[in-house]
Amino acid sequence: MDKTTKTVRTFYLYVVSLLSLIFLAVGIGNLANTTLKATIFKEAEKRDYNVCYNYPYYISSVDLKNLEGLTVDQNEKIESMIRDYEAWQETNTGESCYRSERENRIVNSLTMILIALPLYIFHWAIIKKEKKENED
Repeated sequence: MDKTTKTVRTFYLYVVSLLSLIFLAVGIGNLANTTLKATIFKEAEKRDYNVCYNYPYYISSVDLKNLEGLTVDQNEKIESMIRDYEAWQETNTGESCYRSERENRIVNSLTMILIALPLYIFHWAIIKKEKKENED
């Protein structure tokens, strides 16, 4: 192997090792962050997830069920809107809202870790092996 090829190979091995180490650190950091927020700092988690505050309709304090002078079609739309809002409240508030976002973050973090760790180990082992061969 000539000197240029060896230099490029060494550079590649160190860059891939560094990048996989960075991704590994980010994955572990995200996993630790999510775990701490789910177990210890529960109030800190409540403002993290946009989906929990993405309201389907704006329903004011006016009693929509008892409005007078509305057509049948308008009443059906209001009833549908109220049903949609109640269904949204059941699925997108409280723990159920946070659980889905939390699980998504955990899956993303574990995926980063599961991909970056073998890449790092493999490339770092090659670096160590080549370094040992050069010393001998």
